[in-house]
Amino acid sequence: MTVRVTDTEVFAIIDTSLTDIDVFINTANMMVTAYLGSANLSAATLKEIERYLSAHVLSVRDPRVKNSKVDVLSETYTGQFGMGLNATQYGQMAILLDTSGTLGKMAKAGYRGQASMSMIGYHE
Repeated sequence: MTVRVTDTEVFAIIDTSLTDIDVFINTANMMVTAYLGSANLSAATLKEIERYLSAHVLSVRDPRVKNSKVDVLSETYTGQFGMGLNATQYGQMAILLDTSGTLGKMAKAGYRGQASMSMIGYHE
């Protein structure tokens, strides 16, 4: 599996303390290849979608802080579980970049019935 993006390209759009993000890039690559590989999108578009999907998957593991209070030591994170690609600004950007509409349809349907590939089965 040849990934389309480098960690440096992903770090350019997302701030994180994580240093090894290959697992997130690999997951994004798997998604782009499986869902968009035959969508007739340019290589440049697929690369940009993979970059934003990498940031999306990374931000699920390392959530973005939305609000932080020092007085009561409280933090609120962006996104919500169960919202799929719409849970992060990175997933939303990937949807916008996908002119085939595939990711938008997946986001709207909540991934149900969109592909025969199982994310869990892929890692087993």
